[in-house]
Amino acid sequence: MAERTCIATGQTLSQQRLIRFVVAPDGYALADLAGRLPGRGAWVKAEEAVILKADQKGHFKRVLGVGLKSADADIKAIACGLRARIIATASMARRAGALLGGGGKLLSEGHFEGLLAAIDASPRELAKMKSKLEVDWVSQLFSATELGQICGRDSLAFVGLRALGSGGAGKLVHMVHQDILRLEGFYTTAGCNDLPDRCIT
Repeated sequence: MAERTCIATGQTLSQQRLIRFVVAPDGYALADLAGRLPGRGAWVKAEEAVILKADQKGHFKRVLGVGLKSADADIKAIACGLRARIIATASMARRAGALLGGGGKLLSEGHFEGLLAAIDASPRELAKMKSKLEVDWVSQLFSATELGQICGRDSLAFVGLRALGSGGAGKLVHMVHQDILRLEGFYTTAGCNDLPDRCIT
């Protein structure tokens, strides 16, 4: 797994725990969430406070020659972009057969690697799901409406993911989990999370 050094903290981390920034056409640093934009990249740990530090301490200007256009707005855009990526990738995982929605269906299927639970899901039901499904990881960063969107429903309280081998479906599940880990560094970001259905329209 490729590693890069965070320009703000000096830590050497896997790319999945970092966000790459490049110089945008408008002359400011731009987050490259997919890691595919051309040009020299600057890697920053995927945390709101670290990105703010990189901008305030001049690390972006030192490496890229430019800074952020608006730190607060850019951080909100990153959080919203990550949410959109996760929902889009999870939707592809559902079509590949690696994601299933609905508590009853999950319990009837058995073990899942990951569990997405709605923000307002019942703590008692969540504890039951975690125990019965023997999940490796749980995320409670999404609304019931967002989880429903993944499965073509109005709302869902629980969504389970399992890799099903090392093929394309497994890669999608891994991508969802990695982007969730990155999003956790922004979960306190205001604006994006204050929207009724988050940033998904």
